[in-house]
Amino acid sequence: MTSDDELARIAAQVRKRMRSSAVDVSVNVAEAMQVFAPLGWAMSAVWPYEGTVRALVAAENGASTAQLDQMLTDVWNGEHARWMTIGTERLRRGGNAHWPFKADLWRRVALVDKAIAHHQAGAYEASIPILFAQVEGLSFDITGKAFFTKRSPIPAVDDETLAGMGGNLDVVREVCNMDVVQRQSLGQFSRHGVMHGRELAYDTKVNSTKAIVLTISAFEHWLPQSDKVALKLRSEHERQVAGKTGFDDNGRLLDDRGVPELRQVRYDLEGRYMQWINTGGREPFDVSRDISELASKYGSDHRRFTIRGENPAFWWSYELPSGHVLGWAARRIRPGKRPPHESWWWDAPTAPERAPWDDASGWAQYSGDAKGAWRPDEILF
Repeated sequence: MTSDDELARIAAQVRKRMRSSAVDVSVNVAEAMQVFAPLGWAMSAVWPYEGTVRALVAAENGASTAQLDQMLTDVWNGEHARWMTIGTERLRRGGNAHWPFKADLWRRVALVDKAIAHHQAGAYEASIPILFAQVEGLSFDITGKAFFTKRSPIPAVDDETLAGMGGNLDVVREVCNMDVVQRQSLGQFSRHGVMHGRELAYDTKVNSTKAIVLTISAFEHWLPQSDKVALKLRSEHERQVAGKTGFDDNGRLLDDRGVPELRQVRYDLEGRYMQWINTGGREPFDVSRDISELASKYGSDHRRFTIRGENPAFWWSYELPSGHVLGWAARRIRPGKRPPHESWWWDAPTAPERAPWDDASGWAQYSGDAKGAWRPDEILF
């Protein structure tokens, strides 16, 4: 544990660099890790800059560990309180390649939201164990290993996030991993003491705030890696379903290779089309060009598309790796009518030969609730 005198010396050095360096908030805040991480405060890109500077001034002037803890607790629960939820919510952006994994990330964030609600209600005895559990759980999801361990601990650094800088999560983990062998009531911020029932006075606002801030930092660190995990899980899923015939209970293809990517292409394409209509053509739209661009963005094979028509009315189909064909058609209708266009979907073993406004056979008019392979994933919110 760093002494108060040593913290004051480090804080003075950091403050001097902050005054003399170019304005780069992320780098300056990252330097403050040297002062705050040994106290159990994990930093991230959503840390309060002004509050951090005030705490550094206090440390430089000899504030004790307890005083610094209280200052940072007051900042996070006062002027910066809304960033608690914003910081953890960002994990919802991850895992896009594999919906079941993404759904679990959302469920994990929902548990953290409950923990934050407990914290705001003063139920710190409930908030802290939930938060420790979600950090540990996400660690297993992303790395396959525990985070709170002394035996061959996983690296807690990366080159993409502020949270993943060396001297941050790895240092805070050491604080949380301090053993509490005997029963005590000292209020120590020890994950071991909390989860094994050795620390009986852990339920403080300071400890709960540290646990929230640690969760924000851990989520930030693992967010980029969550997409890589999702890609791996999706690849494993596709190997398992390749060649399967038939449908699930919702009428969706068992062999759904290419379907999630195509849904995203369709969703974004329709958004661009509506923009083009609603702005009277001021927003650019070209069905062939935009499909090619979106196919590249989301990983669909542009060679599998058959595109007919142009901006006012178009239709396209896509042959999936399974051989099944999905398609979409859209046509602008008279100005001022809502919605500004009408659309149809195609879901069949063979490709359509004509537009639905010429021959509706096999097409289903879209009323906001597509079925079969086009049926969207379970709503997450």
